[in-house]
Amino acid sequence: MASLLIESNCAEHGIERYKIKIIKKYNINQEKIMPKYRSRPTRELSGIVIGKSVSYETARDYVLQYLNEYARLSTVMSVRIQR
Repeated sequence: MASLLIESNCAEHGIERYKIKIIKKYNINQEKIMPKYRSRPTRELSGIVIGKSVSYETARDYVLQYLNEYARLSTVMSVRIQR
């Protein structure tokens, strides 16, 4: 299992770091990417489930697109893949 380490700029705290897990499954469609959400305290992205032929770079691009969609991409300073 790998994860994305995201560093973002926050007005209150300075720099915030958080991880989004990348879970590779073999019993789903090979090209599928599905988001996985936290249920508490708020409904936020905690990870993504990917098929066996999806690369980690494609998963990173999916997360960046997700952050862009919810207007959080402007605060992101760096995104790294940790294996």
